[in-house]
Amino acid sequence: MAIITKSSTTGFSARLIDSTALAFAAVRAYGKAYVNRRSARRLSELPDYLLNDMGLKRDDVHAALSQDWRSDPTFELAYRAGRRDPMREMRD
Repeated sequence: MAIITKSSTTGFSARLIDSTALAFAAVRAYGKAYVNRRSARRLSELPDYLLNDMGLKRDDVHAALSQDWRSDPTFELAYRAGRRDPMREMRD
């Protein structure tokens, strides 16, 4: 006989808590993606010279916003701005 016995309710309650925590994390992630999508939409309203100062082009903003609604467009914008070499564009 074991000192500590497993009951089926602990397994169920632990799974319920894990499922609830996962659901809250998913809702929070969708909420953050929604807020970031709104911010990226505001970026599309900026003039081209300001987007250039941030290392972005208007096409970058439109491409990021055309992704799936569940994705975070600010991640794509940061990636594109980081990949762009400002010195190379000055030479062109």
